[in-house]
Amino acid sequence: MGEPAKSPPPPEIDWLIDIKRGLSEPPTTSSSWSICKVPIPLRLVNEDAYTPHIVSIGPIHHKAERTLPMEDHKKRYLISFFQRTKNPEAIVDVCYNDLLNVDEKVRACYLEPILYDKHELAKILLHDAVFMLEVFMRYATGEYMENDPILTTGWIMSTLHRDLVLLENQIPFFVLNSMFTLASPTYYANHSARSLALRYLDSLLVIGQAIFKKSGEHDNHLLHLLYKCYLPPDTLGSSIVAEWDSVHCATSLTQAGVVFQKSTDNDLFDIQFHNGTFKIPPLSIYESTDSIFRNLVAFEQCQRDSTYYITSYMRLMDTLIDTPNDVELLQREGIIVNYLGNGKNVSNLFNNMCKEISWDNFYFAELCCDVNAYAESPWHHYIAAARRDYFKNPWSIISFLAAVILIVLTLLQTLYTLLSYYQG
Repeated sequence: MGEPAKSPPPPEIDWLIDIKRGLSEPPTTSSSWSICKVPIPLRLVNEDAYTPHIVSIGPIHHKAERTLPMEDHKKRYLISFFQRTKNPEAIVDVCYNDLLNVDEKVRACYLEPILYDKHELAKILLHDAVFMLEVFMRYATGEYMENDPILTTGWIMSTLHRDLVLLENQIPFFVLNSMFTLASPTYYANHSARSLALRYLDSLLVIGQAIFKKSGEHDNHLLHLLYKCYLPPDTLGSSIVAEWDSVHCATSLTQAGVVFQKSTDNDLFDIQFHNGTFKIPPLSIYESTDSIFRNLVAFEQCQRDSTYYITSYMRLMDTLIDTPNDVELLQREGIIVNYLGNGKNVSNLFNNMCKEISWDNFYFAELCCDVNAYAESPWHHYIAAARRDYFKNPWSIISFLAAVILIVLTLLQTLYTLLSYYQG
């Protein structure tokens, strides 16, 4: 008998074919990404803080239902933007083709794959980049602001500020630069996309005065630009360490003799402690403050080899503010400027800010060590108790001085009597 006929091999399964095909392809994730989705643990703490309310920018939240009404305004802004050029139709083609040519470069800026094809992505980028530039230009010059509901309605303007700096609502900054270079009117020759963006961000910063970096570093996107505005002048801080001891809350520190003062410097990181005096720059708290700082913290959490500057600042403030009483103390000193209504809202903001975040280093470690060393000294507790119990008001001071003078006079009288007795 002959050998039985061999059955043909089963056809390969589609998913197996895809795996084998992928083995010969380059990695799909670029090392140059800077835009990503907020980590799920952070999003679960406060999902609304990372979600656009009225406008979507870029592909992640494109066509989100709550942002659809703004799409009509984007078209109107786009037409206004190109109408300023000498040959609008030709410039539109130039800008669109430019976006098609940088498709791969754009996709490399996003951690997650972009599901739109190159033509749809170019359309998204064209509308969104031009919308942002038009907002910046109108805001900077006041041009076309009359009868513009976006720039003349308070709640829309503040919400737009908030939405444009969300981590998931970003487009690469080089797209803004390209569109501005190709299509901006000649009377904006002394400006740049960056300078206009900085002017727009100036009103968003929650410190008294914008401290902009003039170094010309590469800006990945608008949130990155805002982030660099807050960084300390010396980003090589020697106090950055992994292990540290947290300080007590503000009210407890005052019991230990620590005195809080508002710093005259508006640099967010110019926090100093010397001889019992804790100087902190003023911080204004608005409705959008929670969302802005959460996205700055999320941006740091998502970066490779990041130093957690903003996260360190929020962690320090979280330790100082434990209850509404701490907020009221810092308000009295002008360190906290509260536009949220009551101290509980502010304390909740800071107490929830650092939930579900990872820690690798802490910028204020050395400062915390100095504060703890001072607060743990028994002598400083005695001095603070004396001030609290005997020097609460001018009458207490007067009474204390009068008692001291009386004791001194009594001692002098006794001494004089004794000397008179022995000399006699």
